Formats: sequence, C-alpha cells, structure tokens
Amino acid sequence: MKDFEALKSIWHNQVALPKVSHEDVLEKVNKTRTGLASRLLLEMLGMILATAFLIYVWIEMPFRMWTTHLAMAVFLGCCVYYIIAQIANYLKITYDSLLDKPEEYILYLKKYKHDRFIFNTRKYRIYSIFVTAGFMLYFVEIAFLAMLWVTIAGIVFTFAWIIVWYFVLMPIYIKKEESKLEDMIENLERLEMQFADSDFE
Repeated sequence: MKDFEALKSIWHNQVALPKVSHEDVLEKVNKTRTGLASRLLLEMLGMILATAFLIYVWIEMPFRMWTTHLAMAVFLGCCVYYIIAQIANYLKITYDSLLDKPEEYILYLKKYKHDRFIFNTRKYRIYSIFVTAGFMLYFVEIAFLAMLWVTIAGIVFTFAWIIVWYFVLMPIYIKKEESKLEDMIENLERLEMQFADSDFE
C-alpha cells in the first residue's frame, strides 16, 4: 500500500515536458536531415573520384597478370555498387513529401533507419569481403614484381587499415548515424504526442 502511494505521488508530482513548437521541431529535423544528406553526398563524390582514379590506373598501368585485372574489376564493381546504394540512400533521406504528416514520416524514418543499419552491417560486411578479395588478387602481381619486404609491408598496412576501419571506425560511424536518426524520430514523436494531447483537451 505504501509503495502504491509513493508511485501515485511520483506520478502526480512529475514535471511535464515543456511543449515544443511545430516550427522548432521541423527546423531541427531539417537540420539533421541536411547534415546526413550532405555526408552521403560527400561519400558519393569521394567514391566517384576513386572510381575515376581506378579506371585511369587500369588503362595506364601495364598489368601483366589476369589476377590484377580481376582485382581492378572487383574494385570497380564495389565502387559502382557503393555509389548506387548511396544515391538511393541520399534520395530517401532528402524525401520531404511526408514532413506535414508526422505519423507517416515517423514510420518512414524508422524504416530508413532499419535499412541503413542493414546496409552498414550485413551489406557492408559483404562489401568488405569483396574489397579484401580484390586486394589479395592485386598483391599476387606485386609479389612477383616488388621486393619481398615491400610486398609484406603493403599487405600488412592494407589489412591493418581494413581491420581498423571495419572494427573501430565503422561502429563509430553507425552509432553517430543511428543517434541522429533516433533524434529526428524522437522529436517528431514528441510533437505527435503533443498534438494528440491537445486533441483530448
């Protein structure tokens, strides 16, 4: 009985969250959305430049072994896949036709957040496997042309970078993106709840 009274007291004495304006919430959502879209755009541009560089190297360098040509094909395939995926994600995050429908936009953002998580984890894992395979194929020719220590140093540096990126930097990237998307969803949910409460008053 005492516990029940304590809970009642907490419930009645809790401070209500301050109300937020529709304009403030939309401004925050738009700011976060613009930031995410800008980052995707930069990643796309970076990958386009990398693709152009790979094509140039492939044309200009006299590679002798078929494994190197296969490696370049794998790298280009990975680049094209990444560019197409990021264009699709960019178009999704910049889609604003549902901004005046908070409930639908919340569901849209939740699906986008889920899809991005799948892309950044499962699909990125497959992407990383192909990139690693590309480097392994590429180093076959390097092993025949360069000194042993150069080949070993190149392999160690390349795979160390892949490991650091996959196990250290990528989780940080995912966490930041998830946090921003969650912030957008929470702001819209709070606004939606506020509208619902006003309907009952």
